[in-house]
Amino acid sequence: MQRKRPLQARNTLENQLWARLRMLEGTRFRRKSPFHTFTLDFVEHDRKLVISLEGGEPGRRSGTIIRDRLLSGQGYTILRLWRSELERDLHSGIHRIRAVLEDLSAPVS
Repeated sequence: MQRKRPLQARNTLENQLWARLRMLEGTRFRRKSPFHTFTLDFVEHDRKLVISLEGGEPGRRSGTIIRDRLLSGQGYTILRLWRSELERDLHSGIHRIRAVLEDLSAPVS
């Protein structure tokens, strides 16, 4: 008897992004990290960067606003990336992440 394929495809957008984030030098991203009652898509705690994958129509749910306020209150930067844009051009998304990481690492004058 042949096994069925798993429901989750191995090469999802999240898996592709996760593989690229793990290759970024000097970072230690976590995936699906708990934060209060929320789950963060990707987070780098040392630099306080949260990457949120957004899908569907732009707009905010009240839970997202609460989560964002909690994160901002603790000094986190939230980078929203649209799934549709990443599907078309993952490389540009990685470039944006690197630019934000550089800004967060720059000394404050």
